[in-house]
Amino acid sequence: MNSVAYEVISLKLRWRDLHEAPEQGVQLQETVAIPNVVKENRQVIACDPFTVTLHGTTETKGVASVQGDLESQATYRCSRCLCDFSEALHVPFTEHFVQVAGDKPSAQDGEEDEDDRIQIVGDTIDLTPYLEQAVHLALPYRPLCKQDCAGLCPECGVNRNEETCSCNTERIDPRLADLKKFFEKES
Repeated sequence: MNSVAYEVISLKLRWRDLHEAPEQGVQLQETVAIPNVVKENRQVIACDPFTVTLHGTTETKGVASVQGDLESQATYRCSRCLCDFSEALHVPFTEHFVQVAGDKPSAQDGEEDEDDRIQIVGDTIDLTPYLEQAVHLALPYRPLCKQDCAGLCPECGVNRNEETCSCNTERIDPRLADLKKFFEKES
């Protein structure tokens, strides 16, 4: 018998669950697929589903705190040599939510909230967009296969990590090119 594995695309937390367990909180452990990580970042080639471990607690009536970690394996394209490499991705997560009564968020929506709480209308907190945002912020700006990656030769395009070339890649400021010619004549 074959078992079919599936990934959760949406992760939700209910206020009612948080209020029923105020001391111990609510523990969430899921495997969540975040497909936009690959779609929206050209340097991410592939990303496994994230193992999400979150703990939600109520701070006061209508205010919740959710903390935890997201872990995955990501395949990047090196920004210097353009080779693909895989690396573990660990993303810490912390958000604070406040439940808003009625159908609309309060009039202070356009203003920056002093305590950085996210206003939620209704009984369910959809954590997926906040998880996705945390992942995007944790991705390296310029992924490198190794810290001392030599990159590609700008002249012939050879990967300088794998082989050497005899290209002259010395760059001279065009304003000083005539001065270089002067010194070449004297030698």
